[in-house]
Order: sequence, then structure tokens, then C-alpha cells
Amino acid sequence: MATAADPEVAAALDRFHAAAADLVAVGLTPVDGDDAAAVIRGLEAGARIASAAQVDLLDEVDRLGLHHADGHRTAKVMVRHTAHLSDAEALRRAKAARVARDLPEVAAAFRAGRIGRCQVDRIARTHANPRVRHLLVEVDGHVAVLAARLPYREFDRHLTDWERLADEDGAEDAAERADRNRDFRIGINLDGSSCFDGGVGSLDTAVLRDVHGHFTEAELAADWAEARERLGDAATFEDLRRTDAQRRADALMAIMRAAASHQAAQPGGSVIVTNVVVDLATFERHLRRVCSAEPVTDPDPRVATMLGDLVADLDAEPDPGAAPEAELRPEPTPRPPRSPRDGTGFRCDTLDGTPVDPASATASALLGHVRRVVVGADGVVVDLGRRSRLFTGARRLAVLIGETTCYWPGCNAPVTHCQADHLEGFHGRTRGPTDPRNGGPACGFHNRLKEHGFTVHRDERGHWHIHRPDGTEIT
Repeated sequence: MATAADPEVAAALDRFHAAAADLVAVGLTPVDGDDAAAVIRGLEAGARIASAAQVDLLDEVDRLGLHHADGHRTAKVMVRHTAHLSDAEALRRAKAARVARDLPEVAAAFRAGRIGRCQVDRIARTHANPRVRHLLVEVDGHVAVLAARLPYREFDRHLTDWERLADEDGAEDAAERADRNRDFRIGINLDGSSCFDGGVGSLDTAVLRDVHGHFTEAELAADWAEARERLGDAATFEDLRRTDAQRRADALMAIMRAAASHQAAQPGGSVIVTNVVVDLATFERHLRRVCSAEPVTDPDPRVATMLGDLVADLDAEPDPGAAPEAELRPEPTPRPPRSPRDGTGFRCDTLDGTPVDPASATASALLGHVRRVVVGADGVVVDLGRRSRLFTGARRLAVLIGETTCYWPGCNAPVTHCQADHLEGFHGRTRGPTDPRNGGPACGFHNRLKEHGFTVHRDERGHWHIHRPDGTEIT
């Protein structure tokens, strides 16, 4: 791992790592309840100080503009990429940095270990309210004392009450606030199933309830019709083929399908297509499970080799400094593990990487149609020729199909929001062709950044490499 340029910073980091290693080596086994409380408080104070240092570091990167050199949009994106953070954690640090700038007493208590990340995160939520921010700055010292001395739930309640009181003049009522903050998100679980979150104002809520209720009643009527056709007038509620919960979910899907059909019928409208990408080995395996008279019981042979292949891919990346395994190494830039490679990789998901159950995908293919796409050993769709200035239609899909996000390191822009970018410029010195081998998904920001001397290429294994104008590679 690279050493900090400032000798004092490098020495301090070495001492910090050594102290942390000593703590782990000694072990934390309290002798009694009082000892446990003392160790908890001591360890928590150290973790808080380290967290404050992380927030200060992000703030310094932002203040100095160091993130621009590698094409990162913000300091938050650079820290997220370099430290392998989740989006949520990087955002929390960025918000905490804004709090530290405006509330020096809170920042000092954080750096001293008197308040923790949860208190700073709670203060950040109030600080984000522009109508009370200036008032919060005025009571900075009081907030710092309360955050340090009160249990979290009590501090949360008092700060909430203060914000409600401070926001009394000029604040909208609850319905207006709900309308202003209206949102809807579809969360994706590990198996590709979903959970919904969000909310709207009171009037929109009434409309949603009425529309959804109408479609739910239609699903219930369909169930009764099916049950009476099957059992006659003797059918009862217990004979219906779906539960209330299932009908409510199916009503939502019916609304979505009706909206999609309406969109397709509008002037200038188009059919909304959901592309599901399945590697050939997975598709054929599940096709046998559906169609074969003999059940497929053996585990997929790739289970034994897939993770090892991924490790081999990572090991094949250049090692920038033979860093110890315990240290964070620069993030390599291989294609996502879902992309098939030489027929050994597994993929069954949407263009953006949302997992889809292979059995469901195969069944849908049997009921609908299957689009065959031929790929090379590096997972890239084969050449479609130089016929057009722009990637459109099947060519654009072929460029996007092998990735789930923008190819730039640290950028999580979904591939469906990306442009199909020429790696070698169409009008450049090499007159790059408009075919998938010369294409890659780039968000608008990073596509434009290439005009400032950055270069992009994909190696024979399908791994992306981004080079700065001076020729060095972004890791």
C-alpha cells in the first residue's frame, strides 16, 4: 500500500495500525460487568476518533479538489471507490463533513470521541433542513453537549422537538411536506425479489388507493370466476386460488402492464421491453429442467470452479505494490462477476444487473421469444460492422449487455442510463468502427471526460483500463 506523502501522517498511520493490531492481539475479554462497560466505552471512543478522521479526510479531499484528477464527480465518489464503501456509507461521511464545517463544537466533540457517528448522522438530518440550518448553527454548543450526555433515543426526541419548533414559521403542514418529499423506490433483495419504499401526499394517496383498489377488486372477481367454473355455486372464499396479499401484488403488476400498453399505444410511444440476459449454459440447464423427462438433480458444475476462476482473474491483475493481505488494495476493474466468460461465467439478470430467477427467465422465454446474441471469449458481442455513426438498436444493446454500470472506476451509473461510447473515436485517428468490440457503456459525464485526454481500453479478458492524460492508470 502506498505510503502517505507527509512523513508525520505516515508515522501516525503506522502507530494507529500498530495500536489496533495490539488491541486485537491482546483480545477483549472483560472480567466482569464494570470491566465490560469500561472496555466498551474505551473502544467506542477510539472508533469515534477514527470515524471523525475519516470524515475530515473526505472534507480535505473536497476542499483541495483532489477528486477531479481521476475523473471522480465528487470527493464522496472518490472515497467510496478507493475505500470500497457502500453508497450509503459514503453519503453519511459526506453529510457529516458538511456538519463539521458549520458546527465546530459538534465537530470537536466528534474528534474527541465524546459523540459518535449515530449522533452526527442524526444532527446531519436536521442540518439538511435549510429553514433551520442557521438556527442550528447558533445552538452548536448546546447540541454538542446534549449529544454527548443524553442516551441516543432521548437526544433524538429532543432534537426532533426542537426542529419542529424552529420550523414552525413558514413550514408547510404535514400533507405539504409529504408531497414535497414524495418518493418511490424499488429495493432489490439478493435473490432478485423486491421490496417497495416511499410515500406521497394525501391527495395522491387517495388516488393510488382508489386505482389499486379497483384493480384488486378485478383480481378478486377473476378468482371467483375461476373457482365457480371449477366448483360451481359450492365454491367458497377458501377455494380461491390466491390470497388477499397475492391479489394485491398482482393488482400492482396489472396496473404496470396497463400503463405499459397505454404508453405503447400513444403517438410516438413504444413497447416497453424488459431485457433479461442469460448465459447459454444456465439457459440450457434450466431448459432441460423444464422440458426433460429426467429430472436434473446434479449441482451446476460451475459451482466448484466459478469463485476460483474469479480469484484467478484478480490474481492476474498487476499487483501495484505487493500489499499485505490485511490492507486495502486498489480496486481492480474486471467486468462484474455476472458476465459470462468462455462459457464458465454465470449471468441471469437485467441489463442493470438486477438478479432474475433462471427458472422464471426460462419459462418466460418459452412463452415468448428468445433473442440469440453471439459473444466472443471475452464476453463481448461479435462485430456487427461499421455502418452507422451511432450505436442504435441491437448495436446499442450489444454494447450495454456485458456490463451493469458505467465502465469508469467508482461510477455506479446504471448501464440503462449510459451512452454507448466509442472506445476508438469514430472520427479519430484510427477511425474506430461502430461495432460492439469498439464500444462500452459510459455515463454522460465520463463520456465527455474522454475529450480531455483520458483513454479507455478493454483487454483480452474483458477487463477495463482507464488512463489519465499523463498515461498512468486509474486503479
